[in-house]
Formats: sequence, C-alpha cells, structure tokens
Amino acid sequence: PEAQPESGSAGEAAHWPGAFNLPGTDTQMKISGFVELDAIHDTDAIGTPTAFVTSEIFTRDKPATEGADGQTNFSVQASRLVVETKTPIADKAIKTFVSADWFGDYSTSSPNFRLRKAYGEISDILFGGDLLIGQAWSSVTDLTATPNVLDFQGPNGLFGDRRPMLRWTKNLDSAFSLKLAADAPDLRSLQGASPVSRWPDTVAALNWQSQKANLTGVAVARDLRASAGTGTVDTVGWGASLQGRLPMPGAYERDFATFSLTYGEGIGGLVNDAPPDAVYNPRTSKLKPVPTLAWFAGYQRWWNAELYSVVSYGQIDQDTLSFQEPTSFEQTRYATANLTWTPFPQWLLGVELMYGSHKDKDGAEGSDVRTQFTSRFAFP
Repeated sequence: PEAQPESGSAGEAAHWPGAFNLPGTDTQMKISGFVELDAIHDTDAIGTPTAFVTSEIFTRDKPATEGADGQTNFSVQASRLVVETKTPIADKAIKTFVSADWFGDYSTSSPNFRLRKAYGEISDILFGGDLLIGQAWSSVTDLTATPNVLDFQGPNGLFGDRRPMLRWTKNLDSAFSLKLAADAPDLRSLQGASPVSRWPDTVAALNWQSQKANLTGVAVARDLRASAGTGTVDTVGWGASLQGRLPMPGAYERDFATFSLTYGEGIGGLVNDAPPDAVYNPRTSKLKPVPTLAWFAGYQRWWNAELYSVVSYGQIDQDTLSFQEPTSFEQTRYATANLTWTPFPQWLLGVELMYGSHKDKDGAEGSDVRTQFTSRFAFP
C-alpha cells in the first residue's frame, strides 16, 4: 500500500544492512525500492483506475469511459525508488531520505514521476530530541496501524498524507515517545471557497510501543482560511485520533489487528478520501467546519511462513450541513480481502478483492467491486 513505514531514526547504530560507504567520507548510503505490476478490473465507474479512492466512485451520470460497463487496467505506477544516507557527526547523526514513485496522476494508469518524500533528520539536537525538516508522512499518521492491503490507496479513513513539515521527536522512556510538529497548511478541502494558507497545522502525538503492540494518540489544530465573496473568512478545525496495532494471543501470536478511529471538525482534507473540511455559507458569509468521523480496522492472518491474508473495513461519515449542495459528500465505505504469497523475501504475489461505496447528501449512491493482482520485486 501507499502507507508503508519509513526507515528508522537518524540516531540508529552504525550497522545498516544493505548500505555502503561513500568513498572518502563517513557517510553510508542505501539504495532500495521495488518494481510492481498491478492488474486491476473494476465492475463500475470510478475516477481513479489504479488506486481505490472510494470518494471517486460515481454516484450519478456514470460514463463508460470511467468503467461503467467494466474496465481493466495494468499499472506500474506503484513502483518505487528510495535513496537514504546516514552520516555521523560528533555524537550526533544526520539522515537524509528521498523516495519517488510514478503515481503523479491518479486519473490515469499511465506512469507519471512523483516525489514522495524528501527530508533530513538530525539526532539529539534539541532537548534530547530528533529534528526532521522536509516532506514525510504527516505527523498525524501512525503507519504501523495501516493494514497490509495490496491496493495502493489504502483505507478511506487513513488519517494524514505526505506533506512538508518541521517535526521534533523525543523518546520519553523505553516505551513512550512524543512528536510535536508544524505541518504544512495544505490538504485543505473547502466547498464554495478557495483555500488561503495562513498558519500551519499544529500536531501533538504520543506513542506507546512494546515489543509487539503499538498505540498512538493524536491531536491536531487547524487554521482554515478562505477567499470568498469580497474578502476572506476563517474558522478553526480540530481533530483527535487513536490508532494502533495489537498482537493476537496464544496460537495466533503471529497475527495482528490494526485500527484507527478519528473524529473532528474541519479535518476532512486530512483523511484519504478528502471530503470537505469546511463549507462557505453565502447567506451568513461564514465558513463552517464539517463534523467528520473516520475509522477502519484490519486483521492479518498468517497461514504459514510465506502465506498470509488481510481483511479490512473502513468508513467515513460526515454530518452534512443544511446549506450544502445535494451532491455533497456524506459517506464512503471501503472493504478488502486478500491472499498474499512471498515465496522469496524479494518477491510478493497477491490477489485482492475490494468493495467500495460512495453516497451523496441527497441519497444518490454508487458502488464498485475491484479485483487486483499484484506482483512486486524488491531490491536489494
């Protein structure tokens, strides 16, 4: 899936499998990635042929060009290239991370080069914490809570996306860590008005991690500002999220469950399906945030050392406002089941069945069933 955990922090030990030293320097470099082919068949119309974005399922006027009569696509867009470095400096370490894929245009199956992440991180630089500057996964996102679906997009209720930021992370003890961040004032989804950037999103995230379990609590505050009418209007967005990964007991100890529960007002643009954060009311000349509930849950079952299955379900509900248009977003649902085989560590083969639905405020609804076959060759 698109949401995959990053490498470790800048302050890790010098031993780094797969890395090599740059001649004449103390810098280690690692080049990695994978080549992926996805063969996809849809039964109904959707605007994103190779990523299962449920908000892009057509609810009315379904065109044949978007798959209303069924369509098949082959894609290598998810293929990825990653370059990392680590450099020791005195008692600190600097890490750089750059990754790219070919998913620059979700509306087509043709490859379009795209920068995914580009950041630098220095260890133990400020009050004993690590400082990250650049573009990475949003500070509201816990990637370990994301189910291992084959679909590139992942659950509709996934909280966060990659964005530029300034983030400070500190390990409080062996189990708890704290993140404080200023995330870029983008990912704004406003209805009836044009976003105007003013202040970044302010994020605080507390993570607890044991050997097998992981829990993260997140709080975010947003300044939503827009150009509307003859001037600007603004409102405050806020949200809270609990995300995690939990191991199973006894004979199922290799299995695990993942989940995320997010609620807030003015946070729609931060979840995968990107419904409206806020709506401009021309009668009152005010910007009104939309309440949003987003959640998902997944379970991964290992059948043996090489074969596993993942089932997941996600849902987003918005309390639409009385003055919103009848075609406004109200709900999406996302469900998957897959069977994945890893005959070698560097080769993955899988098949996944997906169901999604999209409902508007006036009750108009569309659905799609997608089948995806995936082959992924990783390197090194």
